[in-house]
Amino acid sequence: MVHNQGLPYHFFQGTNQKAPILVIYHGWAGSTAGYYELAAELKELGYTVVLPDIIHHDSRGILDNYFDGQIRQRLFWETVFQTVDEFEILLADLKVNRKDILVIGSSMGGFIASSIFAKNPEIQGLVNVNGSGAFVVAEEFFRSADGRRRMTSIERSMLEAYDPINYTYSGKPVLLMHGDNDHIVDSSGQYAYYAHCSSPHITFDIYNEVNHQFTDDMVEGLKSWLSKQFGSSGE
Repeated sequence: MVHNQGLPYHFFQGTNQKAPILVIYHGWAGSTAGYYELAAELKELGYTVVLPDIIHHDSRGILDNYFDGQIRQRLFWETVFQTVDEFEILLADLKVNRKDILVIGSSMGGFIASSIFAKNPEIQGLVNVNGSGAFVVAEEFFRSADGRRRMTSIERSMLEAYDPINYTYSGKPVLLMHGDNDHIVDSSGQYAYYAHCSSPHITFDIYNEVNHQFTDDMVEGLKSWLSKQFGSSGE
């Protein structure tokens, strides 16, 4: 693990200097350790991979119960927003430019990656797995599922400041993947973001009979997409 300026991350050095650095964000209640195997597979394909530790997870503090409704409602968006803001620190620590990066995220990590991608148009690409690129749409789903009241204007404004669909799409390659039976993060946010971008550079793959999981088929889909976009040779 690397610790610079108080922001810890895990670094896997690849051999393909022409390929983008893959920054991967895990989901709510997840862990960077859960992505070591994927990082190792991608490293074998030549990619350099970075797994940032996220606030309220791993070395940055463990919550008593991630699935307590009040805890999740209070800290989910705070975690997303802070991680998006910390991207500047990560860039400085890595000593790279935005154009050197491709962001990937699963579940909450998909929210994070999508917002970073939207706010930084130089980034080479985005992969969002079972997340959302439409924050207001996603929050409306969460509140409906929890039986909560509608957002206030202040709450909506806070989301809109980070909401990817409020930013002009950069035209860089995007891969969206979602299970068609996802009961945790509804696919409506992915569809809304897909419609917002409305580009041949967007690939949206739905996986049948899949709940909120990053399946082996999705991993293979990710690797295939990366190979088509950037190559996978260590040469």
